[in-house]
Amino acid sequence: MKVVEINGIKIFVEEAENYIQINDIQEKDLAEIWEPLKKRYPGFEVTLCIRDMPAPKGTLDSIGAEILEDCIAMKVTPQGYRPYGCGEVTLLEEADFAKFAALHDKVNPAPDMYWTSRRIQDKRDIWRIFAIKKGDEITGYGMLMVKLRDETMGEIFCVEADNHAHRAALFSAMAGCAFGAGRSVVLRMVERGNTHEHEAALAVGFLEAGFYIGYQVRKV
Repeated sequence: MKVVEINGIKIFVEEAENYIQINDIQEKDLAEIWEPLKKRYPGFEVTLCIRDMPAPKGTLDSIGAEILEDCIAMKVTPQGYRPYGCGEVTLLEEADFAKFAALHDKVNPAPDMYWTSRRIQDKRDIWRIFAIKKGDEITGYGMLMVKLRDETMGEIFCVEADNHAHRAALFSAMAGCAFGAGRSVVLRMVERGNTHEHEAALAVGFLEAGFYIGYQVRKV
């Protein structure tokens, strides 16, 4: 993504994907940039990421924004990390990428999921993907992003598994991978109300550290 400024406000633009991301924007600033943004990027999809601050509710309503996700920010450091072993979790082999892609796109269908398997493959170098296999089939997986603007952090994007042990083991493998790569904190945005994932994160040492609400405007 490239960084663009509109009226002094930074936005992140992926022109090839007709996609814009705006982070932590105040009500008055969103109202001021919206019309210039519409003129400059007609038809683009916009995601607004609001963290630990009041949402610009009035303007969000006026532009037709819908809640995409409402999450609790959970973080773990090397000091708080508690490894959770499970021999069934392994780093995804590239020969199995198509199997992972089929499962990922089934449980996270577009357009609600930005990171489709195609986009993941296009930016494969930023991801470490861990898989749970049963025979030749992939039955669960986790996705860790290791190349972020904040180089001290790794972020877990997906945890898909059918029981607590596998979920906790995926959290553990990804956190351990991030710490091994020199990251000092790992973040996971756990959807509010997802008690299974919340419990698995706690088992590995993650603690609640704030909140995040994502809003989407499908076309400006």
